[in-house]
Amino acid sequence: MAPHTTYSRWSSLSSRIALLIAGLLVLSALITTAYSASTAHSAAAASSQDSMITSHESTGVLVQQAYTDQLRFRYQALAERKSRLKDIATPLIAGLEKLHGEELSGALTTAQAKTAGIALVQSVIYGNNDYFFAYDPAGTAIAHPDKKFRGKNLFDLQDANGLYVVRELLKIGKSTAGDGFLSYSWVRLNANKASPKLAYVVKFKPWDWVVGTGVYIDDIDAAAAAQLEQTKKALSQSFAQTDAIGNTLLFVLDSAGKVIVAPADHKLTALQTTDWGRGVAAALVARAPKVDGTIAQAELPAAFAGASEKWNVAISSFKSLGWTLVSAVPRAKIDAPGNALALQQALLSLFVLVLGLLIGLLSSRHIVQPVETMTHAALALEANHFDPAHLDDAAARKDEMGVLARAFQRMGTEIVQRETSLREQVQKLSVMIDHNKAEEEASAITESDYFKELAQRAAAIRNNYSDEHSAGDALDPAVPSGT
Repeated sequence: MAPHTTYSRWSSLSSRIALLIAGLLVLSALITTAYSASTAHSAAAASSQDSMITSHESTGVLVQQAYTDQLRFRYQALAERKSRLKDIATPLIAGLEKLHGEELSGALTTAQAKTAGIALVQSVIYGNNDYFFAYDPAGTAIAHPDKKFRGKNLFDLQDANGLYVVRELLKIGKSTAGDGFLSYSWVRLNANKASPKLAYVVKFKPWDWVVGTGVYIDDIDAAAAAQLEQTKKALSQSFAQTDAIGNTLLFVLDSAGKVIVAPADHKLTALQTTDWGRGVAAALVARAPKVDGTIAQAELPAAFAGASEKWNVAISSFKSLGWTLVSAVPRAKIDAPGNALALQQALLSLFVLVLGLLIGLLSSRHIVQPVETMTHAALALEANHFDPAHLDDAAARKDEMGVLARAFQRMGTEIVQRETSLREQVQKLSVMIDHNKAEEEASAITESDYFKELAQRAAAIRNNYSDEHSAGDALDPAVPSGT
């Protein structure tokens, strides 16, 4: 009997197939998980970044709308003031035209008419100490309620902003239209501080005068400023809601880096009170795009807004307001959706891996089990105790393994039958070979010279013995002849 073949558990075919399936599944799971997690993380991060930009753009629209409303308010208020100035100037110009008519009719001399005209200009006071004035082509104040200016040449006079006021008024008088408006800074009567003023001037051609009047518009500026403060409060509330819903911190800096609008629940005092904060604010203003509506992106270091983490920011500027709008989102919040998706993808891949391993192991067991059965049958055949019935389950399969098992079953049965028949034939042949061998050995002995010599000697002895008995019988009458 041949020795039984043994092998280790991990060298079996089923174990190798299981390990191969497990290895392929693990490798596939690792690659798929890494790719899917990276893709999901990038997509989610990009989506969060896009949400921040969208929120920033929407807020920018609100800011622009607020500024537009303020401009509209100021424009409408100034338009009303301009219309009022024209209405106020019309009677005065009519009075000058009347004096000029009297000059033409001879009722008044030119000097008398002009003197009366100067008195008329200086006598009209209305509103909040508002008045009229008149300049000759050289820029001399020929009529002015403020005595310090009367008769003086004010051609080179500048306002608080460096504007040559009289020069500009004379330009308007020389224009084709002959009238127009000018905004500048001027000191009120009996006051020391300059205030914004709107003037309307018209050319009185008969005497070559530039006659005008003006009203101070600091009340319009105050109303616009009050409206802007209301706008800031509304934006602050809107910023707080955006922060609560979209995790986006919105705030507005002025040109000096000062926070002028912040969410209602955030004071952002660090940007005002710390060197680091002031540096960050200055850097944000410096990074703001030069063109309104353009958005720049940047990354702020840790410790911003009281948190020890990095922040992604979007920056846009409103040059007309001198504002810089900033949207800031912690990097962790941008990465959070991606991390969550990556974790979900990893868990899903792990589940698929475990399920695949179970299915792979069961499938490999189902596939390899007939091979193991035939392996044991082959070993049994080798050990001369093969039983075809052990292959009945494998032979009942409908696949290639069943075909192989049935073929092996038939082959094994035939081999066993042949071996049995061969053993019987060998046994018979052995008996015949032993008989023939005995005959051949006996023949070899009888045919040998030694045996022939012995035979001759035996024959001679028999002959001699026979002769001796014959002679004795002849001598002994009692022995019958031929005995």
